[in-house]
Amino acid sequence: MSGDVGPIIDEPPVCGDVYVDCDADEENGCEVRVTNDALHCGTCPVECDGTCLDGTCARTSVHVTGQQDPLYIAVSNGSVFWTNGEQGVVRQWTQGEAAAIDIATAQVQPADIKVDATHVFWANQGKPGMNDGQVMRSRVGGREEPVAIAIGQSAPFGVALDDEFVYWTNREAGGSVVRASKDSNGHGPFTIISNGGGTTHALAVDATHVYWTVRDTIGRVMSAPKDSTGDGPFTTLATEQGQVREIAVDATHVYWTTSRTGNVMRVAKSGGDPTVIATGQGNPRGIAADATGVYWADPTSPNVMRMLPNGIVGAVAAGEPSPYGIALDATRVYWTNGLGTNGTIVSTAK
Repeated sequence: MSGDVGPIIDEPPVCGDVYVDCDADEENGCEVRVTNDALHCGTCPVECDGTCLDGTCARTSVHVTGQQDPLYIAVSNGSVFWTNGEQGVVRQWTQGEAAAIDIATAQVQPADIKVDATHVFWANQGKPGMNDGQVMRSRVGGREEPVAIAIGQSAPFGVALDDEFVYWTNREAGGSVVRASKDSNGHGPFTIISNGGGTTHALAVDATHVYWTVRDTIGRVMSAPKDSTGDGPFTTLATEQGQVREIAVDATHVYWTTSRTGNVMRVAKSGGDPTVIATGQGNPRGIAADATGVYWADPTSPNVMRMLPNGIVGAVAAGEPSPYGIALDATRVYWTNGLGTNGTIVSTAK
């Protein structure tokens, strides 16, 4: 089930061949775009085993199979990168290639992953309580041995990039948000953006700020200028969010998932009241956003979901075994499936 989805739309789209009133509720108008909703494809309800393209059911593209515990995912220039968490492997698949390759093996609990034009970066959480976590770098294509740009970290988890720096969260030792140069040799210098703020989990950056989630008893979403050195100013964008998880940003808003309440949320970067995008989700995790919409995955649901810029919510894909991590490029949505030994890397057109 997809749960209850969609905010109240001030000006619902006009009913016709594209937007249809599937729930017969006059208050939310024509709430389904049947041209690309995998749960209402062409008309309502027509559920696809795959995706919906121009009102017709189609198959998703399965790029890689047989993965062990695939979690977080990144994409750049036709290549897809992901972490196989329990297996301790970081992998890459490139369009046109017959098989995936290993970027790194023998990693200790690899978590979030990001990529730029030349290098891939990820967090190795290490062993609990040991302060042996690492933030790693390797060249795209696996043409060099992985390098630790930060060692001695306290369970690093979330990763974000800009042109110059790598940013990460440490979930243990009081929690912190840290940055270092992309070419750091493992010993710094490191800049502490936020320290002792609770169990910091996921993070994202834009041109001026860092945004992160805090998985404490309250559940918070925070931001600070990227050049902060631990003194802020810190902004609490949301509180009382429960078990906050992943985070994404677009030009105007911050988005996050909450596994305890099953909500997908957003708030303006400038602050204000948080808004519910979707409720009744089982365990929403990965989330990504760009000008085409907000996308999220839920391993307890067979559906990969999207909210369009006009507020309409629908399924990008249906019938998936266990969607978890999610990433976007200019034309496609990519996600990982499965928390076992037969995980897959899948995509479909936006």
